[in-house]
Amino acid sequence: MNYNHDTDFEVLWAADQLRRKKLLGNGQPLDEGPIRRVTASLPQATLSPRADGSVLVLSGAVGPGDATLGCALSALAINSQDGAHCAQICRDILAILSERDRIALHRELVQLKGLDSLLGVCRQRAGESVHIALQILDKLSRTSARDIAAAGGIDVIVKCIDLDGQAPRVIEAALRVLHGLTFDSEVKPFLVRRGVLELAESIAESRPTPGSTETVTTVPLDEHVRSAHDAWQDVQTIAGRLLSRLGGKKRSARA
Repeated sequence: MNYNHDTDFEVLWAADQLRRKKLLGNGQPLDEGPIRRVTASLPQATLSPRADGSVLVLSGAVGPGDATLGCALSALAINSQDGAHCAQICRDILAILSERDRIALHRELVQLKGLDSLLGVCRQRAGESVHIALQILDKLSRTSARDIAAAGGIDVIVKCIDLDGQAPRVIEAALRVLHGLTFDSEVKPFLVRRGVLELAESIAESRPTPGSTETVTTVPLDEHVRSAHDAWQDVQTIAGRLLSRLGGKKRSARA
């Protein structure tokens, strides 16, 4: 038992008060941590039933106006192992970031450590939730490229692409994120160092056999199997654009 607990607490409290007094006396900011008590509310469109009958996951747990971006990110972090739940939350976050004031929302998401939660979903490397999380990162790639790179996002996204049997639409979404990152002059060299140029070359030059079900096993829905051929064409298109942005040159496809 710590009999000095109260005394230790009083010492810490007194030291904190002295620090605050000195900073305020010198006209300096307190430089406290970025504690946000109010975050952006989710738009009513995401709370209303959709065409498929689904509603925001949080709408049944909170009252009107209480569903916020902060709540969604917290739920995403807590339920990171529940793929279906994560997919629903990511879908709602994606809807939020598509609003007109998305630039401010992008900044808020970064401040709320939302990138860590999204990259945590992507580390699962497969599934519907990963695909939607990558779509969110694609939205953020033009406005928060340096934050994504600083959080280790480049390596996480490359690993999503390298997964054997990865779904073509997941690969396409990951390539779109990398393509968006190339528009930041400071992040672009890091992409080359991480081997993204060679990765884009290999994808642009070859693809799996059209119609192979092995290419879509990580997102097991029948419609993905039927559209595998078209999906791989989209993959090669964005791979070619990424290759061009990185200064590479697409060679003629192998016979």
